[in-house]
Amino acid sequence: MNPGFVVNGAMNNGLKPIHTGGDELAGYMATAITDDWASPREMVEAWSKTHGPFTFDPCASKTNATAPEYLTEQDNGLMHPWKGKIWFNPPYGRVLTHWMEKANLELDSGRVELIVALLPARTDTKWFHNQVLARGHTVRFIKGRVKYGNGKSPAPFPSIIVIMRPGGSE
Repeated sequence: MNPGFVVNGAMNNGLKPIHTGGDELAGYMATAITDDWASPREMVEAWSKTHGPFTFDPCASKTNATAPEYLTEQDNGLMHPWKGKIWFNPPYGRVLTHWMEKANLELDSGRVELIVALLPARTDTKWFHNQVLARGHTVRFIKGRVKYGNGKSPAPFPSIIVIMRPGGSE
């Protein structure tokens, strides 16, 4: 079973995603107090069954890591090499462009086998066109809105899962 939606398919199992924060989305949502938005455990577990197990999380905290090896905000995942199979739920603010560039650089390094990314569905942005579509990555749309971590309400924006492999789509 593959969680989510396929771009040109009809698959839907109702799983939902997580993560936000940052002023890039300020016109669309209330400003977040924190950038520490935990991925929904059930979503990570479902994707791990089909694409994992995940071995590395470059955007974690000690309380929300999704893999045995992880980097925290203090470690700054933009400054370290990545490896293995990665669950990727980066900060969604203006720095998202840098995180997507880093993800593609790490794919090109040969150390990374796979990245499953939980991202805002911002299909009108440069990062989406340059770092996702132009690279031929697989995009899966998520039905409904993701409820991040211990949030009481779902995110005020749609989300996608992007499956990134060296050389493009799966």
